[in-house]
Amino acid sequence: MDDKLELDALTEEIRLTEQKLSDLRKEYRERKTAGVRAAIEARNEADKVLREELRAIGYRDPMDFWRGRSL
Repeated sequence: MDDKLELDALTEEIRLTEQKLSDLRKEYRERKTAGVRAAIEARNEADKVLREELRAIGYRDPMDFWRGRSL
């Protein structure tokens, strides 16, 4: 009976350790790519501002036609 309890306890410990490892791997990936994600967000925001500025001076994006927007 003690062996069964010990095995169950070890099985639960393994499950918890694997979950902790999984969580740590996820956190590692998020930290590792945080700079890239921030750079992509900044680039997207800069692109948006640039498009707005170009529209303000009368530039029409030729891709608007292909995106389904009328010129």
